[in-house]
Amino acid sequence: MNSLYAYYVSGNASTIYPTILYFGLLRLRCEPVAEIPKYDPYKEEWGGIISSYLLIEGNEMPDMIDMVYLSLVERKFYSIEKLLPQQQMQQAWNRKAKSLYTHVVVGMAPYGKIAIWFKGDDKSLLLDWIDGVETYVDPSELFSTGRSLTLDEICDFYINTDPRVRSNLDENGLPPRDLFNNYMKQFTYRYQVEFGHWDEKNQTWNPHTEEEKEKQQLPELDFIEEALFDGTHDKLHDGGLMKYHEAGKPKKLAVQWHVGKKEWTAYFWFEDQEIRNVFDRFYGTHPDNKADLVLRVDQEKNRYELSLFRYGLPEPRVISERAYQLLVFRNKFECFRSANYNQEHGAWIW
Repeated sequence: MNSLYAYYVSGNASTIYPTILYFGLLRLRCEPVAEIPKYDPYKEEWGGIISSYLLIEGNEMPDMIDMVYLSLVERKFYSIEKLLPQQQMQQAWNRKAKSLYTHVVVGMAPYGKIAIWFKGDDKSLLLDWIDGVETYVDPSELFSTGRSLTLDEICDFYINTDPRVRSNLDENGLPPRDLFNNYMKQFTYRYQVEFGHWDEKNQTWNPHTEEEKEKQQLPELDFIEEALFDGTHDKLHDGGLMKYHEAGKPKKLAVQWHVGKKEWTAYFWFEDQEIRNVFDRFYGTHPDNKADLVLRVDQEKNRYELSLFRYGLPEPRVISERAYQLLVFRNKFECFRSANYNQEHGAWIW
């Protein structure tokens, strides 16, 4: 009998908040079915794949996670033993072709926070956000070095090895306790792209007229791609992003459209604290309220405006340009960049 599920398992931790895994198991009815592979230390873009284990095959998804890991910047161990949303996992895996997802990824964050994702090349999905508890582990058990290492020696070695980790810790100290909770917070929204004319004199947006629609080719949206602060991404181009759905805050967006044979692609990079403030103020205590994340475009005047809108508001709430950086290409050549743009060369390739 062919297995219903075939997947790899990977660990993950944020680049500037690395972790070391003591042990990690995915279980099914208390029996181990997959071991999270060790990689010292885990540090990568949140939600990314760092290491992969042997291919796991079976007719059921695991129903429990059992693991202990070390948060290096805190110098603390955390233990997690929790049931997984097995039914949700099985339904999500079977919703599309089996090739949509390839990995089950386990993310380890400070303060005992654990994320579980399905991940594939074109889409990833957040399945669970788990709280662990602080625990004790004899640090000498982490490595077979032939000599006993103290917890401070282990943590200092890995922190000092990476200048990014060291400088972030020196400049900012430990992360706020709600940092990753904010990353993983879900909101209900959809994307809307509106093409029109920006009236500089009156500071208003005007739609294309009926005469324009009859006489010339108008902009047509090709696709939207996203990467979010919750570690997920979507590059399916299946229209799903244009429907209301639960999702984290945008981290990166790519929007492509064309006019005749001319093609434009706009890339947005969002500032963590700024976009968090925007979403928190707009949604308040009701993240399940439905909203539109609107992009207005006048590519001839290089005018691009992002806003949030929900039923009952007289006008969309414009998102300050401080909250993002923008780079636009026309026919593969750069034609516009925001004044605050400072991304590295090639940052739009993701």
